Amino acid sequence: MRRRLMKALAALPALGTSLARAQPAPAWPSRTVRIIVPSAAGSPWDPTARLLAERLAPAFGQAFIVENKSGATGMIGMDQVVKATDGHTLGVMFMPHVMIPSLFDKVPYDALRDPVPVAQTQWTYNVLVVHPSLPVRDMTELVAHARRSPGRLTLLSGGNGSPAHVMGEYFKQLTGTFMVHVPYRGPVAALQDLVAGQADLMFASAGAAIPLLRANRLRALAVTSSQRLEALPEVPTFAEAGFPKFDVRDWAGIVASPSVPASALPRLNAEIRRALAEPGTAERFRALGIYLETGTPESFGALIRAESAKWTQVIRSARIKPE
Repeated sequence: MRRRLMKALAALPALGTSLARAQPAPAWPSRTVRIIVPSAAGSPWDPTARLLAERLAPAFGQAFIVENKSGATGMIGMDQVVKATDGHTLGVMFMPHVMIPSLFDKVPYDALRDPVPVAQTQWTYNVLVVHPSLPVRDMTELVAHARRSPGRLTLLSGGNGSPAHVMGEYFKQLTGTFMVHVPYRGPVAALQDLVAGQADLMFASAGAAIPLLRANRLRALAVTSSQRLEALPEVPTFAEAGFPKFDVRDWAGIVASPSVPASALPRLNAEIRRALAEPGTAERFRALGIYLETGTPESFGALIRAESAKWTQVIRSARIKPE
């Protein structure tokens, strides 16, 4: 009897372990979920993030809130995403995040390893816009003007390492021109100063530029897409304007902190895809110059890796460095 009792007691720890393993994973989310947008409010990535927060809340039965964390061309916000330990932090990752490692010596996270891909959400195209006072009507006139007056034109961007910065530097390399780059703390502030006449030109997201173009507060010279945008049918592509290498697509998607349970990602991906596929949503976003795109976590991860390799090569070949 004593030996039987000892065997039974010895088996209790193993039984406890088996029972623990048999317990279902806790439901996710169990509290409010943050979606960190690593840019200022009103940026090209805000509308999609806020739509998702609105749609995901009832789907999961918990609040989803958007927090804007701007600074350092997205590094500050993404750093908070990847270092969150609460298991309830998501973030918006966009094209600058794969450019930054080639531009800056110190980045506090690994852009290819730390953010966990969940789903791509969009393609966003850029428009080269100028202040109406600038005496140019097309790309040919702009290049001629820049060559006549090297260093006289000011080219704004939302920050060092931003898509507008890299596109501007690449454009200067292709055209053999010199324009002074002026970085801002986010694209919204840069556009405001361009509209105010305090600068000459900028690569702006189509969504942000369209209202200003329709109000004749800016003039568009070309779009960085392979075909003309539905929202700006009168504006030529860079290829049509004589610059075929400028087929550039900005992108964005949702990533998760490593602390978010892996078991939550499949449903999170499915709900994001369902929200962006709602009738009329794609059309509404296209009017803003945003083209919705979804897919699997694996396809988003593949895009991030491919874009990292592409822009690393572009930045090195053009010898682009922050000023």
